[in-house]
Amino acid sequence: MKIKKLSVPLSMTAALAGLIACGVSCAKKNESPTKSTLPPPAEPLPTNAPAAPTNSAAAPAPVVVDNTTVTNVPPATEITNPPPAETTLKAPEPVTTPETNVPGHNTVVEMPTNPPAAPTNFYAPSFVSAQGGAKSSGPVLTPIGQTSEGCTNFFFRFRAGYEHVYHGDNNDSYWLSAKFYAFGDGLRQQAPGNAWLIPDADAEVSSGYVAKPDGDRHPGAGQGLQFRAAFTWPWIHWTELMFTRTNSICPFCRPLALGLGPTVNLGFDHLYDETDYRFARYAGVRLTFNRTGYVEYTVGETEGLDSTRQQVVAEIPFYESRDGEVRYYLRGLWNHGLSSKPDILEGGLFVEMPFSTLVQPDKWGDLVPFAQ
Repeated sequence: MKIKKLSVPLSMTAALAGLIACGVSCAKKNESPTKSTLPPPAEPLPTNAPAAPTNSAAAPAPVVVDNTTVTNVPPATEITNPPPAETTLKAPEPVTTPETNVPGHNTVVEMPTNPPAAPTNFYAPSFVSAQGGAKSSGPVLTPIGQTSEGCTNFFFRFRAGYEHVYHGDNNDSYWLSAKFYAFGDGLRQQAPGNAWLIPDADAEVSSGYVAKPDGDRHPGAGQGLQFRAAFTWPWIHWTELMFTRTNSICPFCRPLALGLGPTVNLGFDHLYDETDYRFARYAGVRLTFNRTGYVEYTVGETEGLDSTRQQVVAEIPFYESRDGEVRYYLRGLWNHGLSSKPDILEGGLFVEMPFSTLVQPDKWGDLVPFAQ
């Protein structure tokens, strides 16, 4: 009887446990898909596994954060095949010189062992001769004739320009003249012991305004003819290179051949409305620039002008063509007497050229100053 009482509760207990298990299983089936658990983490791929194909249509795998350090990765294989040789030539690299113009750096300049010596003959014949083919830094003049290496050179030039004259009145006039040069270089070479006796000479006959006599009823200046001949002995001479410039048209920007010595001027003045000729004589010292330009101071007399006269004359070339044939001058004269009579003042601008330039149209371009 007791056995029957125990079996009933056991069977009831088993039935109740089966109902509970069935209910729990149904509850799990009815849960929402969003609450599903994540799959376990995937195994890390080996380092030598092939890369996954990029064109696969499967959904991308979820990103898994793995902090595991891989220690068995093999080292990268070194490429031992050399690259192919270049077939194109490279341009040479520019050579850079060290900068020497820096503070504390001194550049050493070696001077020549033998310094240049001055020529024994100061005025060589080639200095003024353009026909001999010699190159010189001095003025180049075309001689009238040259029969031998040692002969004296002669030059004939035409001069024209504008002049202003003051002798108690003011007059503006044209200036036309013919000038003759004679340089005694050849004679000085043939007579070395007596070379100091041989001068350089120039003579000029000009038409323009000249001073009237002080006793004239109408004092002043009038149209007339003037002739002057000058003899200069260049006893002292030297070369100045201070203002030298390369290929310059300014005569003072080239090597200057300077000469200093005594000079004597002789000539006459003649007015067109009178018949007499008034003799003039002066002596002094002259400083020459490349022969053609000069500044001189002389003392003397001119007939018709009162007392002894002091005279300063300057002819300064300020432009010269490349071949040296055409030159422009500034000319000035101051003549002062001891009496109270008015001084003579002259100033002008002149161009000088060979007579052959007038008949050669291809040379007319040299007459335009500073156009080269």
